[in-house]
Amino acid sequence: MKIIVIRHGQTLFNKMDLAQGWCDSPLTPLGEEQARKTGELIADFDITEAYSSPSERAYDTTVIALGDRKVEVKRDKRLKELHFGCFEGVANATKNHIIPRNGFEPRDFKPYGGEDYDQMLKREEDFLSELTANDHGQTVLIGGHGVSLTILVHHLAKDSLLTKYPDFKFIDNGSAVELEYKNGTYEVVKIYGNYIH
Repeated sequence: MKIIVIRHGQTLFNKMDLAQGWCDSPLTPLGEEQARKTGELIADFDITEAYSSPSERAYDTTVIALGDRKVEVKRDKRLKELHFGCFEGVANATKNHIIPRNGFEPRDFKPYGGEDYDQMLKREEDFLSELTANDHGQTVLIGGHGVSLTILVHHLAKDSLLTKYPDFKFIDNGSAVELEYKNGTYEVVKIYGNYIH
């Protein structure tokens, strides 16, 4: 099974540098263009299934990236971004000052009304368990978010990710990661678009 995860394009909150986990903001014109460009990069894949976070930004990016394919995008709450609690809609500088980021080290937003990485990964892994239980070699597109997809890819395929992309830090807006799922393991095949070093 091939799984292509795509991060939403630039949003209004990205442009304003505000935290958006479970809150939402629309794609900017640049965000729509990023989704189109990544769609062109994955145009040769025979995508037969598509899923998305229920967030407008992820859903719209997934639909745009699919292009003319006649594939229904199914929304699933388990694909939502990390919940930042009371930091939703707050300047990222403020959030990162109070809860500093340290590479892939877990950050805990539970004391602030949000969730931690373990909670986020559990719901994502629940989704993937259901998806891969029906593995018949299909190609699946999944639209999601920066923190949740970055942590998920790192968690599932750390060795192949860091072998192929040793300076990888974060999936950039509108970019995608191709994963190969086989015999219960995941491998990063390629990153389409940009990633933050």
